[in-house]
Amino acid sequence: MTPGLAFENSGMRLVCLAFYALEKRNVGLFRRESDGMYITTRNTSKEADGSYSWAWGHYFTDREEAEWDYSKRADEMSRYTD
Repeated sequence: MTPGLAFENSGMRLVCLAFYALEKRNVGLFRRESDGMYITTRNTSKEADGSYSWAWGHYFTDREEAEWDYSKRADEMSRYTD
């Protein structure tokens, strides 16, 4: 997934702001277009029907908080080995 990619999921229109992936794991930062909510996700994957799902998501109204959460989780994930 690349920054700038826009997609719909469960009635939400989302834009990818940042995405960090290792072999079996990933962390994403998205913005929901309808209200500007930011979402950090873990293990985002594309489904057979073209939609996306993730293991969990944290929702933020403040971009700086979302960016901090994304950076923290990407840093933690980078320490793992697959």
